Amino acid sequence: MTELRDWIVADLRSVRDRLARGVVDVIPADRWHERVDGGGIAPVSVAWHVARHHDVAINAVVRGVPEVLDAWAAPVGITTDTWRGLSESEDTDLAGALDAVAVGGYLRAVFDASIDWLGGTTLPDLHAVPDSAAALDALGTPRDRFDWLYAMWGGKPVEFHLRLGFVEDERGQEHDPQSDVLRHSQAS
Repeated sequence: MTELRDWIVADLRSVRDRLARGVVDVIPADRWHERVDGGGIAPVSVAWHVARHHDVAINAVVRGVPEVLDAWAAPVGITTDTWRGLSESEDTDLAGALDAVAVGGYLRAVFDASIDWLGGTTLPDLHAVPDSAAALDALGTPRDRFDWLYAMWGGKPVEFHLRLGFVEDERGQEHDPQSDVLRHSQAS
C-alpha cells in the first residue's frame, strides 16, 4: 500500500505543480476575471470550481475534517453559501466577487493539504464508502439544485474521491483541471 500511496501523492504533486506553473503563476491576476471569447468561463471560476470539488471531496467527505476553505474564505471573498462553485455552470455574481490571488492560494493550499495528509499517514481504506450526503448537507448544498452531485458522489468509495487529477462533471466526464483553465482563459 505504501507504493500506491506514494504514487497518489506524486500524482497530486504533479497536478498541483501543473496548475501552479501552467495557470496560477502564468495568468496575471487582473485577467482572471476575463472571458476571452465573450462567452467563456473566467479562469477564476474554473480554479474556484476545481478547488471546491477537491476540498469538499477530500476534506469534508473522505476525511470528515474542516475544509481548507475555513482559513481562506475571507481572503477569497466568500464566507457563506460555500457550495457555490460546485456547479458546472459559472456563477457570474460569485466570480466577480472572488479575489483571484486568494483563489490561486486556496487552490494550492487545498492540494498541499491533501499531499500532507496522504504523505503523513497510511492510505485510507479505498473501499470504504463515506457519507457524502451528510458532508454536502453540512455545507448547505441545495439538494434540489445539486441532485446530480448527491447522486454522483452517493455510495462511492474513497478511491472515487481520490481520483483528483481529474474532475468529473454531472455527466460523469473527466476533465483535467489545468487544461480546463487554459482552454477557458487563453486568447487565440
